[in-house]
Amino acid sequence: MMDRLLIFVAKLKALFLRSSDDAAFDKEVEAHLEMLAEHYRSQGMDAAEAKLAARRQFGNVTLLTQKRKEARTTMFFSNVARDLRYGVRQLIKTPVFTLVCVLTLALGVGANTAVFSVMHAVLMKMLPVHDASRVVYIHTTGFPTGAHNTGDEATSFSYATYRELREHSGLQEVIGYIPMSSSGKAPVRVGTIPEEAAGDMVSGNYFSGLGVGVELGRGFLQKDEDDHAAVTVISEQFWASHYAHSPDVLGKTLFIKSKPFTIVGVAAKGFEGTEGRIPLDFWIPLQSDPEFNAWGNPANDGIYLTIPNLWCMRLMARMPEGVTQEQALAKAQGIFQQAAYLGIAQKRAGERIPQLSFLPAKQFDEQDESFARSLKTLMAMVGLVLLIAICNIVMLLMARNANRQREFSIRLAIGAGRKEIARQLLTESFLLVTLGGIAAWIFALGATRALGAWARIDSNLQPDSAVLWFTLALLIVSALVFGLAPLRNAISSGPEMALRSSATASQITTRSVRTGNIVIVMQVAMCVVLLVGAALLLGTLRNLMNIPLGQKPEGVLVFGVRPQHIPSKEESIAFFVDLQQRLRAMPGVEAVSFAANRPGSGWSSNNGGVRIDGHKPNGVEPEEANYRHNTVGSDYFRTMGVPVLQGRDFSDADSATAPQTVIVNETFAKKYLGTVNAVGHVLTNSKGLRPKLIVGVVKDHKYTGITEKARPMNWTVFMQGDRENQLDVEMRVQGDPLAMIPTVRRFIQQIDPDMALLDPMVESEVFRQSISQQIMFARLAGCFGVLAVVLIATGLYGTLSYRVSRRNAEIGVRMALGAQRKQIVWMVLRGSLLLTAVGVAAGIPAAIAASKGIESSLYGVKALDVASYLFAIAGVTIVALAASGLPAGRAGSVDPSTALRAD
Repeated sequence: MMDRLLIFVAKLKALFLRSSDDAAFDKEVEAHLEMLAEHYRSQGMDAAEAKLAARRQFGNVTLLTQKRKEARTTMFFSNVARDLRYGVRQLIKTPVFTLVCVLTLALGVGANTAVFSVMHAVLMKMLPVHDASRVVYIHTTGFPTGAHNTGDEATSFSYATYRELREHSGLQEVIGYIPMSSSGKAPVRVGTIPEEAAGDMVSGNYFSGLGVGVELGRGFLQKDEDDHAAVTVISEQFWASHYAHSPDVLGKTLFIKSKPFTIVGVAAKGFEGTEGRIPLDFWIPLQSDPEFNAWGNPANDGIYLTIPNLWCMRLMARMPEGVTQEQALAKAQGIFQQAAYLGIAQKRAGERIPQLSFLPAKQFDEQDESFARSLKTLMAMVGLVLLIAICNIVMLLMARNANRQREFSIRLAIGAGRKEIARQLLTESFLLVTLGGIAAWIFALGATRALGAWARIDSNLQPDSAVLWFTLALLIVSALVFGLAPLRNAISSGPEMALRSSATASQITTRSVRTGNIVIVMQVAMCVVLLVGAALLLGTLRNLMNIPLGQKPEGVLVFGVRPQHIPSKEESIAFFVDLQQRLRAMPGVEAVSFAANRPGSGWSSNNGGVRIDGHKPNGVEPEEANYRHNTVGSDYFRTMGVPVLQGRDFSDADSATAPQTVIVNETFAKKYLGTVNAVGHVLTNSKGLRPKLIVGVVKDHKYTGITEKARPMNWTVFMQGDRENQLDVEMRVQGDPLAMIPTVRRFIQQIDPDMALLDPMVESEVFRQSISQQIMFARLAGCFGVLAVVLIATGLYGTLSYRVSRRNAEIGVRMALGAQRKQIVWMVLRGSLLLTAVGVAAGIPAAIAASKGIESSLYGVKALDVASYLFAIAGVTIVALAASGLPAGRAGSVDPSTALRAD
């Protein structure tokens, strides 16, 4: 074994030192020839005869040189280098063919890489933490009666529960974190301009427990949590964008909600927090300041530290070494079920006890199943696109190699083996795949960013090593297919092909025709599946976009405002009332109001417990009368363009000293009063407290998103409610709402330099974002359908053009014997349409099966929607006719005399 290794190393060394060794060998051969020639000259021969005699006696110098090379070097590398040079010349020789193959491969592989990159990040990628297999998200099946949460039931825990689990559960680490607001962002200021940044309040063991290092400084300590210290750790990305990677960042001040925090560390590069979709910019220890209450909620009744029934913390844990997750969960379960009722009345009879569960520490914790299912559907669709692309390139290679049949035959005739032909074809395919792979990777980088934007995922989705290996695997398989698929046809003919006439050699074999037909039928079938899926999803998108919103969000600018240093309810009300009056006075403003929950954002206050005029609401038990609620400002419904069916809108007269008022929607009035004539009735909670007079009934309209169904809902005015930390301004303006943002931003900074505009956008865009996933899937499905059509068209055109060119002699004979031009044209078209019909027949059952798989993602469209299937069939047929037209016309224009003379 060692001897063979030494021989291989010597041959490899000789390969790289070939030029100097070859020169020395040539000199030695020349020396021997010169000595032999001198010997013959001494015997009386003249110089020319002596030189010839010396060469005859010495032997074949070329053969000797080749044998020496084979003995001293490994010929594999030399042969591959020769094949590479020849392959490059072949690709340069056919630039159109090369460009089409590279672009086709780039689109097919690039699209697969982009979709897989997003799917991998969302469904499979683990957090970039130390020993991630021992880190888990903690989830619960529910929470005790009497508790309330942020709306994320599965991921919310109380502070008291967190403390108990941390101290008594036996887990190595229990890590807590709370978003700064419902959007995850908070106002910050680095220099003089306020802005938004995403951040979390976290436990002192957040970085050490997760196993996340730092680029500079330190992470948090337990003392930081206990003292609620005003320190912060920023992300590497925030460090780069705001401090230009300055090492002097430590000790600088970052203002968060106008409170100064000292930067003590920079998190390790690549770590973006544990919020999944939103990459975080900063982290601060758990705070006790009411301004930093959980999720940015008002601290009217206390903060998360002091309210045991407020479930608002998200938790993670690190497993102890040597302990399985099942063992750790069993021990933590008992502690949790006791801690869950701390500060809350004991569980009622029959109440379901909350159960803990551990989930892997993936980058995205709580992705909904529909999103995951849609991503897998997209992966299947883009996989079909890749198969069509590969089939296209295989057909192009087969056509190209058929034109090189005489070349292969001549090479076989002069001594080349089939192994050498196979190596040459594989080398050329790997060259082609290398060029396509580079283009595919570039395309994938841009496509991944576009996918992330369409899916509203701000986290880093750029391809990592797993995605790179996936792409390399696709490219290697493609290279093998491209090299081996045309191989049989390339070497099927022996050396005698070189002796045949051009017309005879150009005849198409039945086997090659059958193979090409099978490939075309498969392509058409896959195209039908993609077009049906695209039609169904685009129909869904059309239906969603045409859903009446019951309001006029166009022309409404919405942005959040969070005043700082306003501790009392009275000051908060006075601030927003004054702000409304000032904004109304701005040029181009038609109406201004406020909303605690931004319409269309998906957020809602869901409440229960209603009495109407002191009685059961239309026979429903008061505690079971559930409804949605939003706190708004005066002129709200006029600003939003919502019709008032009965009564009036809120007005400035609905002040804190005026009678308490409420406005309900149609569904609320019909369900709980039995009629829309609700004005004048009094609404209270289930205990008969907090009476409010119903002063208006408004038309049902969309609230959380476009796809929601009408539910009972009421609105109150902020002047008559509790203190609001933050409200969204709803401003109807003349002209383009976005053009008002710079003016409004300057206006707000004049009021408070630390106050930023929170997430400004047009209200119609907010609603559109509520169906962003459906928009993304419909767009991609449409793109994949169009791409499939283009690939089918190019593949069919290329195949038919090749066949027509190979059948020139036959067509010439037919026309010489009396065939008409239209008969020749119909012959070509008939073959194309027959293949299309077979492909459609094969594709319809597959499309039906695929449609059933995406049925849950459809809206207003059935999986067996006839129009979608007819669209797919018509689309494929039209494309087949268009792609066949030019080759058919070319066949009909063949000159018989020219075709026969060519033979």
